[in-house]
Amino acid sequence: MEKQMQLLRELQEIDAGLDQIRDTQQSFAPGLDNIKEDISLLEAAGQEYQQELAAKEVERRDLRDVVERLKGLIAQSKEKITQISNNKEYFAVLKELEHNQKLVEKQEVELQGLIEEIDSIKEQIADNDKELEAKQAELAAKEKEVASQIAALERKIKAGEKGRTSKTKEINEVFLRRYQRIRKRFKDAVVVAENGTCRGCNVNVPPQVYNNLLKGQELLSCPNCQRIMVTSNESDK
Repeated sequence: MEKQMQLLRELQEIDAGLDQIRDTQQSFAPGLDNIKEDISLLEAAGQEYQQELAAKEVERRDLRDVVERLKGLIAQSKEKITQISNNKEYFAVLKELEHNQKLVEKQEVELQGLIEEIDSIKEQIADNDKELEAKQAELAAKEKEVASQIAALERKIKAGEKGRTSKTKEINEVFLRRYQRIRKRFKDAVVVAENGTCRGCNVNVPPQVYNNLLKGQELLSCPNCQRIMVTSNESDK
């Protein structure tokens, strides 16, 4: 029985090692996910910049058309004013000419402002693209590094699973099933019982159960948490 107890403890050590390796594997994911999230945000920002740029380009084109149309009207007015002999008509055309010239000046100021906005958006796009490219390179490098680490861990897992398979062959099938069932609830399926107390749940074990445990003639579980109990002496073997 003591041999079986020891084998269960050794199996638990193997399983704990495998758990640690798998936890290490899973710990890589958040770092990669953070970089991927940054990339997604940069891509979304890039799309927004492009949409804003496209809208500003349309606005600039429309405003430029307005300016060109007004300049055409001004040219017509200048041509017309040289052919007018009637004072009333002359002043009417002159007034229209001055009005359109003021409009052109105003629209050209707005047009210049749009051009500056467009240039600023283009700079933002360039900066965003540069940052996106850097993040993509960072992700590629990190994925390569992680892939190498995972491959090394996979080799450890295979070695550990091979050792585990070998160990389980030495353990009584009934004991093994109980151990595996308990381990679905607790990582430490095998715990020390010391001074009449289960160290898994820190609850006192009934004296008769503890005395039977000290005899080492049967596999006993804590009545409270159902973990398999071993004595402190057995746990040090």
